Amino acid sequence: MIAIADRFPQGTDRSWAGGSDTVHEPGNGAAFRSRGVAKAEHACAGPTLVDMALGILVNNFEQGVAVTDPSARVHFLNRAGHALVRAGLLRLEGGHLRGPSPSAGVTLRSVIAGCAADGGRSARLVSEHGVLLVAACAIPAPVGSIATSTVLLRFTDPASVRPPDTSVLQSQFGLTPAEAALAADVLAGHDLAASAVRRGIKPNTAKVHLRHIFEKTGARRQAELMRLLLLCPQPIAVRPDLSPE
Repeated sequence: MIAIADRFPQGTDRSWAGGSDTVHEPGNGAAFRSRGVAKAEHACAGPTLVDMALGILVNNFEQGVAVTDPSARVHFLNRAGHALVRAGLLRLEGGHLRGPSPSAGVTLRSVIAGCAADGGRSARLVSEHGVLLVAACAIPAPVGSIATSTVLLRFTDPASVRPPDTSVLQSQFGLTPAEAALAADVLAGHDLAASAVRRGIKPNTAKVHLRHIFEKTGARRQAELMRLLLLCPQPIAVRPDLSPE
């Protein structure tokens, strides 16, 4: 359960988060709980530390995150979101979030307006700069509030998705360095013979490594293995200059 952030990333309009009395509980659109209960539940960690941790998480998230009103006026845009703007995959005009092209702009406005009206939407924005996947959900206004609902958007640039490091594969699945290196090759689309050549090992050795990879990950098919490897969580790389003020 997440409490209201009094020290959320700079520039965040916190009116979406639940007002002065209530806390919106993610995962349950209708669930609102008193701030007093929320504070009591995480008092041992300290509200400030929790809020700072949430701010760091959002600002270091590899995907773009934005909070807008139904007209696409931006309340918050994380660093990955700003990077998408610099890359030309999104635009900011007069404080409003726009698509990278007229047609993509129409699609984005439709996602935001439709999401604010009936819950959640997703779409693909295509332009000369690349492809951007967008998923959005409505954040209901707090009970008794006169504020309008806001929209939470997540943007994914498929071209910038990083495969997991071999060290992550080792710690996540207990792979040896050689097995993790082969798993990374498989994820990159190399076949077993090519991976054996790249790694300077015999084809039979590569087959043994692959069998161990399947055993340790619990995957039964290559498609399942690819999905597990892609979903392997990356460590949050936090730099001091990325911490919320």
